[in-house]
Amino acid sequence: MNRNIIACGQNEDIGTRVILWDEAGGYACPHPRGRSHCTLHDPALNDAPTRSTEAYVIQNPPAALAQLRDSVYQFVLHYDCSYCSRHCHQWMEESDFKGSHFYLDLDGTIYQTCDLYWKTNTAPADDRQGNERAVHVEISNLSWEARKADSELYRVPRDQYRHRNGKWELHLPDHYRDTLRTPGFRACAARGWGKRGYFSRRINGRVVRMWDFTEEQYQALIRLCIGVHRLLPRIKLEVPYQSATRRTPLDRLPRFATFQGILGHAHVQAGAAPGLAPKYDPGSAFDWSRLRKAFRKYLASR
Repeated sequence: MNRNIIACGQNEDIGTRVILWDEAGGYACPHPRGRSHCTLHDPALNDAPTRSTEAYVIQNPPAALAQLRDSVYQFVLHYDCSYCSRHCHQWMEESDFKGSHFYLDLDGTIYQTCDLYWKTNTAPADDRQGNERAVHVEISNLSWEARKADSELYRVPRDQYRHRNGKWELHLPDHYRDTLRTPGFRACAARGWGKRGYFSRRINGRVVRMWDFTEEQYQALIRLCIGVHRLLPRIKLEVPYQSATRRTPLDRLPRFATFQGILGHAHVQAGAAPGLAPKYDPGSAFDWSRLRKAFRKYLASR
């Protein structure tokens, strides 16, 4: 069972299941691109349209890894507005340009879709340089109440969470439930907010309502963040944090382009640039405090 993530052919064991793009049942990024700050590939790969798989060759992988480590310093977290990773991959394939380095499924299964050397078009950010400096993960969460305007992504008529046996559980259609790697898995929110269940906070000018991610997703995400940091050390094990409030801010950061660490799509894109919509992920339910505590514990143990 593979537990490695890969950058320029170098493996990093993260201690949890990772399904690679070239494995049976894996998902290959449909639209990778070359990074402009990395030079050990055909520069024609930096621009659209997508080329054939055979074109994506990394020349001199050790030197390429050094370039990647020098130029990439953000790990951006997203919710995928999908039932599961299979659903997410379907609408990535339907796009002409979208992709993500990782998918994190409801049951904690991680899919890596391409070598981290390549750029994916997941969060251009308000300076339009966000994808050059970042690695991305799409975390499965239907996030129905986050953006009803995005219903073309959800493809469901109403909220799909139900209160069952003391937990908020996502109702999964059988054709998506059957794609999960854990037989009989119940996709339950790790936390609920009072009797209503969903969390509600304002992000980049909009009130975002959503249910939490699963416990299995948080456990796997922490391992993934640590592994990405070990491969690409400029991505520090830090999240945005305000000492005055003792909380992670949810809006776009004032100096979003220089932050080195793990942050959300909302932290880099508030829709300030023409043609770019404001973003809200990973949303109001995401437990930033849990990540921060886990990273501090890991760093203290080294």
